[in-house]
Amino acid sequence: MKTLVIYAHLLAACVSIGTLLLQDLALWRSRYRVLTQDEILTLRNTATIVFIALLVLWTTGAGLVTMGYFENPQAYFSNQKIWAKFSVVIILSLNGVFLHFYSFPKIVGNKAILQLPSLDQKWIGCSGALSTVSWLFACYLGIARTWNYSVDYSSIMLLYAGLVLFAFIVAHEVMRMSRTVLLTNLNMKESADRDTV
Repeated sequence: MKTLVIYAHLLAACVSIGTLLLQDLALWRSRYRVLTQDEILTLRNTATIVFIALLVLWTTGAGLVTMGYFENPQAYFSNQKIWAKFSVVIILSLNGVFLHFYSFPKIVGNKAILQLPSLDQKWIGCSGALSTVSWLFACYLGIARTWNYSVDYSSIMLLYAGLVLFAFIVAHEVMRMSRTVLLTNLNMKESADRDTV
C-alpha cells in the first residue's frame, strides 16, 4: 500500500513540475505580445492540472506522514526535514492562490506581460520564480534521504530562502533586460517610421 501511495505522490509531483516548466517557457516566449485565445485556454488547463496534482500531493503526503508516524511514533516527527517540506509546500500552495487570483488575470488581459505596469511585472516575475523554486525544492526534499534526522529545519529553510532570493534577483534582471530590448526595438521602429515619411 505504501509503495502505491509513494508512486502516486511522485507521479503528481512529476506532472506538476513538467506542466509548470512547459507553461513557464510558453509564457516567456510570448512576453512581448498578447496571448491568443488558444494560449489562454492552455494556461487555464495548466492551472487546473496543477491544482488537481497539488490536491493529490497533499492527500498522498498526509497518507505517507500518517504511515511514517505509525511505523515509528517516537522519532518520526523529530525529522526536521519533514517540517521543512511541509513549510515549502504551504508556501507554494499560498503562492498558487496568488498566481490564480493576481498573476493569471493580468497575464490573460489585453496587454502583453512587458506592457503591464512595472509593479505588476515584478509581482508576476517573483511569483513565477517562487513557484518554480518551491516546486523543485519540495521535490528535492522528497528524495533527499540523507537529510533525514541529520539536517536541521533552520538550515534547510535558510538554503530555501537563499534560492528564492536568487530566483527573485534573476527574475527581476530578466524582466529589466526584456523591457530594455522592447524599448530599444520600439525606438528603432519609430526612427525607421520617421525616416520613411
